[in-house]
Amino acid sequence: MSADHDVKERVRSAIDIVDLIGSYMQLTRKGRDYVGLCPWHDDSRPSLQVNQVRQSWRCWVCNIGGDVFNFVMQREDVQFGEAIRILADRAGIAIDHRQKKATPGSADDKQTLYKAVSWAERLYHECLLSAPEAERARAYLADRGITQESIRRYHLGFAPGGWQWLIDRAPSEGFSPQVLMAAGLAGFSQNSKRNFDFFRERVLFPIRDTQSRAVGFGGRILPDNKEDPAKYINSSDNRLFAKSQLLYGMDIVRDVVAKSRELVVVEGYTDAIMAWQHGIDNIVAVLGTALGERHVQVIKRFADRVTLVLDGDQAGQRRSNEILQLFVASPVDLRIVTLPEGQDPCDFLQTLGADAFRDQLEAAVDALYHKLQIATRGVDLTKDIHRANEALEDVLGTLARIAPPTGDGASAQLLRYRQMLAHVARVFRISEGEIRERVHAIRQRAQGGESAENAAIPARTTLAEIDSWDRELLQLLLANPQFVEQALAEIHESQLHSNFTRKMFGLWRRMLSEGMEPTFQNVMLEIQDQAAKTLIVELDEAALHGHEPAKHVTESEAQQPDAQRQEVPFSDDPEDNEHKPDFHTDPAECFAAILAAYEGRLAKEKTRSTIRRIEDGELSEEQQMQELAKLLAERREGMTPPKDG
Repeated sequence: MSADHDVKERVRSAIDIVDLIGSYMQLTRKGRDYVGLCPWHDDSRPSLQVNQVRQSWRCWVCNIGGDVFNFVMQREDVQFGEAIRILADRAGIAIDHRQKKATPGSADDKQTLYKAVSWAERLYHECLLSAPEAERARAYLADRGITQESIRRYHLGFAPGGWQWLIDRAPSEGFSPQVLMAAGLAGFSQNSKRNFDFFRERVLFPIRDTQSRAVGFGGRILPDNKEDPAKYINSSDNRLFAKSQLLYGMDIVRDVVAKSRELVVVEGYTDAIMAWQHGIDNIVAVLGTALGERHVQVIKRFADRVTLVLDGDQAGQRRSNEILQLFVASPVDLRIVTLPEGQDPCDFLQTLGADAFRDQLEAAVDALYHKLQIATRGVDLTKDIHRANEALEDVLGTLARIAPPTGDGASAQLLRYRQMLAHVARVFRISEGEIRERVHAIRQRAQGGESAENAAIPARTTLAEIDSWDRELLQLLLANPQFVEQALAEIHESQLHSNFTRKMFGLWRRMLSEGMEPTFQNVMLEIQDQAAKTLIVELDEAALHGHEPAKHVTESEAQQPDAQRQEVPFSDDPEDNEHKPDFHTDPAECFAAILAAYEGRLAKEKTRSTIRRIEDGELSEEQQMQELAKLLAERREGMTPPKDG
């Protein structure tokens, strides 16, 4: 018999299935079996049956069942190995042979720590309900609108003043000061050499894990307490309590969430309680800390759609961006609600009610669209080219962290991803193809390829797909590297129309900063990707031999005389081709012409943007007249011949 089998058998025999399932839900004896309401479907007549003799369970509606391991796997949404760990922990069995078995009642025994926290939760709760010293706490909760039903449902408590209220009661239960310290209930003062209660003069919000075991507390001072500056404190992290992976109220709402697969996350304990009071029963709260990566892992086990409700302040806006970065790589549908400025969910619910709050949830913005709104807020995308490009890079950086969905069940995610790409393209008035290309390039860099400056362009990119003016510029700079520094100074990357050219600019900028000459030979040394090297060589040959790079032609076209082939046009705009200089005879004049062309292109883009705004009715009549007057003045100025001298 293998050691693994022995461990599994010891764990299985140590756990009674009725006790296990009964700790998650209410079971009723029916003949030789027990029955309960199945948490995985809308069950009104108990359809989950538990056979204590066979140590098995089954829901006849869902057609699922098994033993203690299968139940934990289904309930906690974990793999088999994690289910064994959870059950071994519950039974006090060491599954690591190197781990010493803890002595029952000691500070090393997790079962003792669970019992201590559960005992403290009961004492604090009873104190809040009836103790005279808790009258101020009861008045505070009533003033916040917290009902007696909520106090009992969430097991709220109160820790009286004094340094050893809990410690003095522990010996009668067999809990030593060392156990209280290990459970996060007590501390030790080096000055007085005495133990003290960790929570004093605070309303307590017990925090439970997903198995409904009390593992810690969040404590809030009363408003009239002027001595303690910390408004909220949590239990310190210990063997039971890790605030980075716990969510307040999950034990209460998990059955609802398991059926709907939808979860709402708020930022405060009272926010979650107030939502429950108003009949919104799928809300949890973070523990006075930012939502982190381990929270996301817990959330993904229970929900496919997550709505994050943020306070309506600037800090809430910043947090939304940080949280989005945690979720983008997960197949979770993340939505974001930003409440009106100055309001939190508790205030909003009490002022406007449940229906208004549900309307906010219903109108929650997809997190990626929310990201786009935040990135472009206050930016004139038609006039402020520099800030518009920064906003675009910010958005594309987020999109690049999303792995395009593939495989079975990915159609909805793929559709959402494609819709977002198309939406970004419309907002920034850039082709969807270029958006995809830039996202792909950013993703390549993030996957450990080349540096950001010289990452390879996608192999599918051809010379014919590079913007015509960008091609002319690249050819000139490869043949005449003395103009590179001036080009970097006078042409902003937002004016470049191809991803390859932007990458070349980034490479040249890095080379100059590191003291390297931007020559063709050095460029070839710095680029490792074969596809990029091929493009550089083609551009360089075109520059050296004085011809435009030809488009990719078919075999039949290749057989035609040169005069019959249609070459790639120099520019999409015929006006840009007038008086085109030859940079082989006068590179300085050609470079000046290219700089002027980019300036002219930028001016034309602004003109087209102004015309679009007029046509779309975005400007008042007075603004329209002002813009038209500017355009007419600029046209006249362009037509005026320069004065001699």
